[in-house]
Amino acid sequence: MADSRDALAEIRQSVLGGARSSLLLYFRNHPGESIPPHRLEGVAAIRAWPRRIRELRQVGWEISMEGSGPEACYRLTSDQLERDVAVSEETLESVKGASPAERLIEYLLHISPWPASPDQLERVAKVPTWRQEIFELIDQGWLIESHADNPKDVPESSFRLASLEDD
Repeated sequence: MADSRDALAEIRQSVLGGARSSLLLYFRNHPGESIPPHRLEGVAAIRAWPRRIRELRQVGWEISMEGSGPEACYRLTSDQLERDVAVSEETLESVKGASPAERLIEYLLHISPWPASPDQLERVAKVPTWRQEIFELIDQGWLIESHADNPKDVPESSFRLASLEDD
Protein backbone atom coordinates (compact mmCIF):
# COMPACT_ATOMS: atom_id res chain seq x y z
CA MET A 1 0.00 0.00 0.00
CA ALA A 2 2.80 2.42 0.90
CA ASP A 3 4.59 1.80 -2.42
CA SER A 4 1.36 2.45 -4.34
CA ARG A 5 0.74 5.64 -2.38
CA ASP A 6 4.29 6.84 -3.10
CA ALA A 7 3.88 6.16 -6.82
CA LEU A 8 0.55 8.00 -6.87
CA ALA A 9 2.07 10.91 -4.96
CA GLU A 10 4.75 11.28 -7.62
CA ILE A 11 2.14 11.40 -10.38
CA ARG A 12 -0.09 13.77 -8.41
CA GLN A 13 2.83 16.09 -7.69
CA SER A 14 3.80 16.33 -11.37
CA VAL A 15 0.23 17.03 -12.51
CA LEU A 16 -1.39 19.06 -9.74
CA GLY A 17 1.15 19.80 -7.09
CA GLY A 18 0.14 19.27 -3.48
CA ALA A 19 -2.37 16.90 -1.93
CA ARG A 20 -4.57 19.80 -0.85
CA SER A 21 -4.94 21.02 -4.46
CA SER A 22 -5.75 17.49 -5.59
CA LEU A 23 -8.41 17.07 -2.92
CA LEU A 24 -9.91 20.48 -3.69
CA LEU A 25 -10.09 19.74 -7.41
CA TYR A 26 -11.68 16.36 -6.71
CA PHE A 27 -14.25 17.79 -4.30
CA ARG A 28 -15.08 20.64 -6.69
CA ASN A 29 -15.65 18.15 -9.50
CA HIS A 30 -17.94 16.08 -7.22
CA PRO A 31 -19.98 18.64 -5.24
CA GLY A 32 -22.68 17.15 -3.06
CA GLU A 33 -21.39 13.60 -3.56
CA SER A 34 -20.68 11.34 -0.63
CA ILE A 35 -16.99 10.40 -1.00
CA PRO A 36 -15.54 7.47 0.93
CA PRO A 37 -12.20 7.86 2.73
CA HIS A 38 -10.34 5.30 0.59
CA ARG A 39 -11.08 7.40 -2.49
CA LEU A 40 -9.83 10.58 -0.81
CA GLU A 41 -6.64 8.83 0.29
CA GLY A 42 -6.11 7.74 -3.31
CA VAL A 43 -6.68 11.27 -4.61
CA ALA A 44 -4.36 12.82 -2.03
CA ALA A 45 -1.80 10.01 -2.27
CA ILE A 46 -0.72 10.71 1.32
CA ARG A 47 -1.71 9.26 4.68
CA ALA A 48 -2.27 12.72 6.17
CA TRP A 49 -5.19 13.51 3.84
CA PRO A 50 -7.59 14.28 6.76
CA ARG A 51 -5.27 17.14 7.76
CA ARG A 52 -5.56 18.58 4.24
CA ILE A 53 -9.35 18.46 4.54
CA ARG A 54 -9.13 20.36 7.84
CA GLU A 55 -6.96 22.95 6.07
CA LEU A 56 -9.56 23.30 3.31
CA ARG A 57 -12.22 23.86 5.94
CA GLN A 58 -10.08 26.59 7.52
CA VAL A 59 -9.99 28.39 4.17
CA GLY A 60 -13.78 28.35 4.12
CA TRP A 61 -14.74 25.21 2.22
CA GLU A 62 -17.85 23.54 3.63
CA ILE A 63 -16.91 19.88 3.81
CA SER A 64 -19.19 17.80 5.97
CA MET A 65 -18.58 14.37 7.41
CA GLU A 66 -21.28 11.75 7.14
CA GLY A 67 -21.19 9.09 9.80
CA SER A 68 -18.37 8.42 12.21
CA GLY A 69 -15.27 6.33 12.46
CA PRO A 70 -12.81 5.33 9.78
CA GLU A 71 -15.51 4.67 7.16
CA ALA A 72 -17.18 8.09 7.46
CA CYS A 73 -17.70 9.75 4.08
CA TYR A 74 -17.09 13.39 3.20
CA ARG A 75 -19.19 15.78 1.14
CA LEU A 76 -18.49 19.23 -0.29
CA THR A 77 -21.72 21.09 0.43
CA SER A 78 -21.05 24.21 -1.68
CA ASP A 79 -19.32 24.11 -5.06
CA GLN A 80 -17.55 27.47 -4.64
CA LEU A 81 -16.43 29.90 -1.98
CA GLU A 82 -18.40 33.07 -1.40
CA ARG A 83 -16.74 35.93 -3.29
CA ASP A 84 -15.66 37.81 -0.14
CA VAL A 85 -14.05 34.64 1.27
CA ALA A 86 -12.42 33.77 -2.07
CA VAL A 87 -10.72 37.13 -2.45
CA SER A 88 -9.87 37.54 1.25
CA GLU A 89 -6.38 37.99 2.59
CA GLU A 90 -6.77 34.74 4.55
CA THR A 91 -7.40 32.74 1.37
CA LEU A 92 -4.42 34.33 -0.35
CA GLU A 93 -2.16 33.57 2.61
CA SER A 94 -3.40 29.98 2.92
CA VAL A 95 -1.83 28.91 -0.38
CA LYS A 96 1.19 26.69 0.28
CA GLY A 97 2.38 25.14 -3.02
CA ALA A 98 6.08 24.34 -3.39
CA SER A 99 6.54 26.15 -6.73
CA PRO A 100 5.04 29.33 -8.21
CA ALA A 101 2.95 27.25 -10.64
CA GLU A 102 1.58 25.07 -7.81
CA ARG A 103 0.67 28.14 -5.77
CA LEU A 104 -1.05 29.77 -8.76
CA ILE A 105 -3.12 26.68 -9.53
CA GLU A 106 -4.08 26.19 -5.88
CA TYR A 107 -5.16 29.83 -5.60
CA LEU A 108 -7.13 29.74 -8.86
CA LEU A 109 -8.81 26.51 -7.67
CA HIS A 110 -9.81 28.20 -4.43
CA ILE A 111 -11.26 31.34 -5.99
CA SER A 112 -12.81 29.96 -9.20
CA PRO A 113 -15.06 31.26 -10.77
CA TRP A 114 -13.85 34.64 -9.50
CA PRO A 115 -10.97 36.33 -11.34
CA ALA A 116 -7.61 37.09 -9.70
CA SER A 117 -5.95 40.47 -10.06
CA PRO A 118 -2.30 40.87 -11.07
CA ASP A 119 -1.47 41.92 -7.51
CA GLN A 120 -3.08 38.78 -6.05
CA LEU A 121 -1.34 36.52 -8.55
CA GLU A 122 2.09 38.05 -7.97
CA ARG A 123 1.65 37.76 -4.20
CA VAL A 124 0.59 34.11 -4.47
CA ALA A 125 3.32 33.16 -6.95
CA LYS A 126 5.95 35.06 -4.92
CA VAL A 127 7.87 35.79 -8.13
CA PRO A 128 7.72 38.74 -10.54
CA THR A 129 7.52 36.30 -13.47
CA TRP A 130 4.04 35.08 -12.49
CA ARG A 131 2.64 35.90 -15.97
CA GLN A 132 5.12 33.52 -17.57
CA GLU A 133 4.03 30.86 -15.05
CA ILE A 134 0.37 31.44 -15.99
CA PHE A 135 1.15 31.03 -19.70
CA GLU A 136 3.09 27.83 -19.00
CA LEU A 137 0.07 26.49 -17.11
CA ILE A 138 -2.10 27.35 -20.11
CA ASP A 139 0.39 25.53 -22.37
CA GLN A 140 0.06 22.49 -20.06
CA GLY A 141 -3.69 22.44 -20.70
CA TRP A 142 -5.16 24.40 -17.79
CA LEU A 143 -8.16 26.40 -18.97
CA ILE A 144 -7.18 29.77 -17.60
CA GLU A 145 -8.99 32.78 -19.07
CA SER A 146 -7.74 36.31 -19.50
CA HIS A 147 -9.58 39.50 -20.37
CA ALA A 148 -8.84 38.79 -24.05
CA ASP A 149 -10.64 35.43 -23.76
CA ASN A 150 -13.63 36.68 -21.79
CA PRO A 151 -13.83 40.49 -21.51
CA LYS A 152 -17.29 40.31 -19.90
CA ASP A 153 -16.21 38.27 -16.84
CA VAL A 154 -12.45 38.87 -16.53
CA PRO A 155 -11.14 42.38 -15.87
CA GLU A 156 -8.15 43.67 -17.79
CA SER A 157 -4.82 42.10 -16.71
CA SER A 158 -6.68 39.54 -14.54
CA PHE A 159 -7.01 35.78 -14.94
CA ARG A 160 -9.42 33.10 -13.76
CA LEU A 161 -9.75 29.36 -13.98
CA ALA A 162 -12.38 28.78 -16.65
CA SER A 163 -12.77 25.07 -15.95
CA LEU A 164 -11.94 22.80 -13.06
CA GLU A 165 -10.73 20.05 -15.36
CA ASP A 166 -7.15 19.68 -16.56
CA ASP A 167 -6.95 18.57 -20.20
